[in-house]
Amino acid sequence: MVLSRRRIYLALLVSWVILTFLLTSLPNPGILLHFRFADKAAHFGFYGVMGFLCALWRREVGTPVRRAVLEALLFVAATGAVDEVHQHWIPGRSAGFLDWAADMLGGGIGAWCSVLLPALFPFLITE
Repeated sequence: MVLSRRRIYLALLVSWVILTFLLTSLPNPGILLHFRFADKAAHFGFYGVMGFLCALWRREVGTPVRRAVLEALLFVAATGAVDEVHQHWIPGRSAGFLDWAADMLGGGIGAWCSVLLPALFPFLITE
């Protein structure tokens, strides 16, 4: 059985979202932050991957490029907002606008990379 790219990207996206929510459900992770804004870098990175995977998935199902990037950004915005609200009830965690902004920035750049990287690595997208 050959899996299509769209199914692979969707499976990766769902897995990444689950991993993100599992990690943010851990109370007071006790991770030493070695530099200022390390938590924002983590938000940026996790949601960057999420935006990238979402945009690739949307492109694979035939969504035009600009719309795929917009849909990925909206998905990241909603997922990030839900995650921030969810963290409000986790001991040692807090919900914050700057965390959500880092989610959005990372997701936007990740979605934008879904436009740039297939030009360098054509195997990423079926055209």
